Amino acid sequence: MFKFLPVLLFAFIGNVFAQSYGNPGYGGNGNSQCAKWCNDNFRHPGKTCTSPAAKGKGPCYDCGPRSTNRAKKLCRGVCKDTSSDNANCGKCGESCKGKCPDYLTDMSNCGECGRACEKDTEKCQAGSCVPNCSAGKTQCGSSCVDTKTDPKNCGECDNACSSGQCENGACVEPGCTGQTCDTFTACGPGGSCVCASISGGRGFCADGQTPCAGLADCDSSANCPSGYVCAVGTCCSRNVCIQADTCTNTMRPASLQKSSGDTVGRRVSDK
Repeated sequence: MFKFLPVLLFAFIGNVFAQSYGNPGYGGNGNSQCAKWCNDNFRHPGKTCTSPAAKGKGPCYDCGPRSTNRAKKLCRGVCKDTSSDNANCGKCGESCKGKCPDYLTDMSNCGECGRACEKDTEKCQAGSCVPNCSAGKTQCGSSCVDTKTDPKNCGECDNACSSGQCENGACVEPGCTGQTCDTFTACGPGGSCVCASISGGRGFCADGQTPCAGLADCDSSANCPSGYVCAVGTCCSRNVCIQADTCTNTMRPASLQKSSGDTVGRRVSDK
């Protein structure tokens, strides 16, 4: 019998070698991850942690570095689900009365036990209390704003109007108020646009080369999409919705240019 002992011993070592390097818990990085984690977290890691890890299970796979459940944590040597364990709610040792809340959305326990969001003005989003904006309002930073009228967030967050005035999501220019087709003057960067009036008694710099054909009719800026204003008194024969942010440095004053049809800044009959 003893003559077969070396053969049996060799077979045993080969089996252990195959398990160690063929198993995901003990092959390559998995081996070093579990071995180190087990040694760091258990007084006697062999039977409790190291051996099960060689078979792809145990604490290392349940709540350690090989776990796929982020809510599972090692609490006093035992794996606990911190998303549902009342005695370890959100983190080890954290106890909440009643059912363990969802820290990502719970208004009374947002992000952690006991952190409450303001009922009427906030909501719990991804574990943080953020502004609860009503219909028509947009969250910009920590505030709810109306991007149609807010001069610091005109049309979109952080788009500030130098004039301090915003209408329907477009920055308006007070210096253009009251001008019509016959009295247009140049405005905007490098004098590239023409001053136009809009409904409501204010004005803005308009791209005077914009053809009248195809522009939507309007009575007020409320009839236009966000970022557009209702231009009145232009060289078009009607009030039209026109985008308010199309002026560029490379354009000449539109009232000085020729066109094959009426534009916002010039009638085709003008010479």
